[in-house]
Amino acid sequence: MVPTSDKWPDEPDEPDPEARWGDPETDLVSIPSVEAPEPPDPGDPGAGVELDAEVARFFWVSVVAANVAVGGIGIGLLLVGFRGQWTTGGVAVGIGLLALYRTYDIYRRYRAEVDGDAADATVDADAEPTTADTDATVDADAADATVNTDAADATADADAADATADADATVDANDG
Repeated sequence: MVPTSDKWPDEPDEPDPEARWGDPETDLVSIPSVEAPEPPDPGDPGAGVELDAEVARFFWVSVVAANVAVGGIGIGLLLVGFRGQWTTGGVAVGIGLLALYRTYDIYRRYRAEVDGDAADATVDADAEPTTADTDATVDADAADATVNTDAADATADADAADATADADATVDANDG
């Protein structure tokens, strides 16, 4: 028969590990409730941002192209570096570089369109050029022609001097 009492009556009671923290349901700090602000009414002015459809198209196409570029270049370099798959990795890097160029091209076309719109807004398309603008263009063209003529004369003079020096050297060599 097994005795019903403990074998070691002098053994201390085991400590309760949760007694250190007390009763968490009553001892915790109460968190105050906060009312969330109401979303703006879509009918209010300034509630949403109006975006031109063409600007949104430029944005999303450039985002997709940039993601393809980053993914292609990254995965391609990983394939080449860790697996030694030069063909697959090279194709992935090539696709990534093409997508990166496409992203740049989209941005460049967008900037040209924005700058073109700004220029169209500031310049009156119906205005006739003035005589001062025409005279300045003619003077600039004449100055370019003069510079080009002077450069051609200098080149011809240098060639003639080289030919004279070569002829003198030949004569001196034959005399000696």
